[in-house]
Amino acid sequence: MNENHVRRPVTVTGEDWFEVARTLDISDETVVRDFLADNPAFGADLVIPKRVTIETIFGCNARCGMCVIDQPTERIKGVMPMAQFTGIIDKLAPYRDRIEMMDFFALGEPLIDSLLFDRIRYAKARGFRRLAFATNAHLLTKAKRKALLESGIDTVIFSIDGITKATHESIRERVNFDKVMENVQAVIRERDAGDFKTRFVVRFVRQARNRHEWDEYKAFWSSRISPGRNDVVTSYDMHTWGGQVANKDEVIGGDQQRDEEIERLPCHHVFDKLTILADGSIPLCSEDILEPAYGFGLIGDQDPIQAFNSARLRAMRRLHLAGRKTLLKGCSECTLLYSEPRRGSD
Repeated sequence: MNENHVRRPVTVTGEDWFEVARTLDISDETVVRDFLADNPAFGADLVIPKRVTIETIFGCNARCGMCVIDQPTERIKGVMPMAQFTGIIDKLAPYRDRIEMMDFFALGEPLIDSLLFDRIRYAKARGFRRLAFATNAHLLTKAKRKALLESGIDTVIFSIDGITKATHESIRERVNFDKVMENVQAVIRERDAGDFKTRFVVRFVRQARNRHEWDEYKAFWSSRISPGRNDVVTSYDMHTWGGQVANKDEVIGGDQQRDEEIERLPCHHVFDKLTILADGSIPLCSEDILEPAYGFGLIGDQDPIQAFNSARLRAMRRLHLAGRKTLLKGCSECTLLYSEPRRGSD
């Protein structure tokens, strides 16, 4: 860490970032050279995402303080039409061998989407692998548990943020802790009894209100999952949504914790992850999903890979490779690259 010489961002807004980025040269700094050496495909003329996220629904039954879903936005809550979804999947199919993961969640609760399991089956039939979604499990009824397991979904992430009712419900408002605990334990038993292949991840988002419960939480869920089926209990730090829900310095432990190398490091999310929201809009990354801020447009009838390689996204990658991502407020206030190394089970 270098607490004395971290450059503070000069925020570029509106169209300015695009004009600035197009003029930048790729940095010869070690941190950038190493990034490209470790990820040679990121420097290709055509960048193929390793991971695709399709938000099938924008809307949620819960209200969580660390989430942006209820902040003001012009984006209209709703479900992605099935025809649009299948069109995206069909256009991505030629690249399925290079797309390593596909998620069906972004800013919403997937179990509200009545078409969720049809979407999973469709993507499976088109040859995509490592399909996943995350859920707060409040709506995981017996019928939905059966449909989930029979859909062939590869991974389901359960968002549970406490081992006590008081803690969990203070973080995830409008969900019932007892129902969540019952539903998740039931689907684990049903998966095991039916020998289904779905992997479960029990996820704990660390924050001030629940940090003290982690050890008990980990012990409880570790005794119920099946490591032999690649289940895991994991935790990671609350993030800032690009400064929309929390202050960066508070999340990372103070402004002295800002690391010059991380601040200059290109963010891999800009290179390896394509996100398409329920209304067809294309954000920069998972931190930009409330209302995409950088003008990448709508997917419409575009080939998703061509959209991922648009002039504006290429300019954004150039800005990152120039070591200048902190010109953007969302990137300068983001904490993902600080928290990712700390994700895990300890």
